[in-house]
Amino acid sequence: EMQEGNLVFDIPGAMVAVSFEPFPVPDGEAERYAASNYFWPEAVAVTKRHVAHLMIAVLPRDMAPVEAGKTYVKVITSCLEAENAIGVYTSGTVLEPEFYRNGAAAMEQGELPLLNWLHFGVYQNEYGSNGYTIGMDAFGKDELEVLGSQHTLEEVRTFLFDMAYYMLETDVTLKNGEIIGFAAEQKLSFKRGDGVAVDGHSIQIAY
Repeated sequence: EMQEGNLVFDIPGAMVAVSFEPFPVPDGEAERYAASNYFWPEAVAVTKRHVAHLMIAVLPRDMAPVEAGKTYVKVITSCLEAENAIGVYTSGTVLEPEFYRNGAAAMEQGELPLLNWLHFGVYQNEYGSNGYTIGMDAFGKDELEVLGSQHTLEEVRTFLFDMAYYMLETDVTLKNGEIIGFAAEQKLSFKRGDGVAVDGHSIQIAY
């Protein structure tokens, strides 16, 4: 059903809304966050070209968050078929259309489209390597952070990817002070505290 430029429709377990906004994302927000995409050097320059945008929402009724997330990716991938689509602003960054399509294709092999859902930020400071997620809150979970690690930035990013994938695939919620490991010799401790690189609380992992 079209309502003043908005496309609204129901699917089993959820409602989907696609709204056309005939102007750029306000306050240069999309361009600012595009700078965080280390996979796409041209992200800022390309994003500056946009003159309008679509706002897309999947509002679950009795649909599980991960299934709603998959539907969200499918709807966005369909919208990327539009001739003038130049990027996807989501989870604190702007993704290249081809990158987003490749992430969506992972669902055909039964995998989660994690790189479409989450941004994995990494940075270095005097304490070591640090990393964080943006997007876990969409699934009702705290963001993840690694602070002051002696691993490389790439190792921190890979670790956060694996941890987030495990949490969303198994729908596990990490508890304050819990210890977990992916191997017999590995013991990782967690604490829940005020986010350092993210808003609100985060699960901070000793890695």
